[in-house]
Amino acid sequence: MIYCMAGKGVAPKRTAAAPTSKGAKRAAHRPSRREVVVDAAMHLYSVRSIEDVTVADIAAEAQMTSAAVYYHYPSKDEVLLGGLRLYADGLLEELRAAVENDADASLGDIIVGLLEWTDQHRAASLVYFVRSPGWSLSIESLRREVRLTMLNIFTAELRSRSGVTTRAKQAAAATALSSLLEVSVSSW
Repeated sequence: MIYCMAGKGVAPKRTAAAPTSKGAKRAAHRPSRREVVVDAAMHLYSVRSIEDVTVADIAAEAQMTSAAVYYHYPSKDEVLLGGLRLYADGLLEELRAAVENDADASLGDIIVGLLEWTDQHRAASLVYFVRSPGWSLSIESLRREVRLTMLNIFTAELRSRSGVTTRAKQAAAATALSSLLEVSVSSW
């Protein structure tokens, strides 16, 4: 799910059959299982506080062993960071596509399109915008990088679409658009 939103929509190869019973565990050493770990973790992080989720919980949700989770990620924080990176890549990809594909769309329409996209990825959106802020320096660094990229895109679009020429007005309006997106998603 998250891999698909980050442009990694290639269906993973399935080399082993899915477990037939609820308690059966899946094979650990398959690269395609990495996405299952991330999806399971993001789901858990969206319904429980991050500090309450353990690697064992992620493993159970993904129907694998804790060792299989550790094979892909050294800690639950790295699973979280990996999931947030994929989400951020997907969000920025969606923003860039909206800007490139419809030169006549208003920035308000682009924000609405982004909100619709975040609604389609509600669990990851909740984790990114509500649960993860302040969790770690790595996550804050990622969020800052994404915010700056969005501000640069909005600033360029304000200049070209709306004719806003002064840097101060561009910065204020770009910040308002970014804040509108974040507050809207956080308010669900």
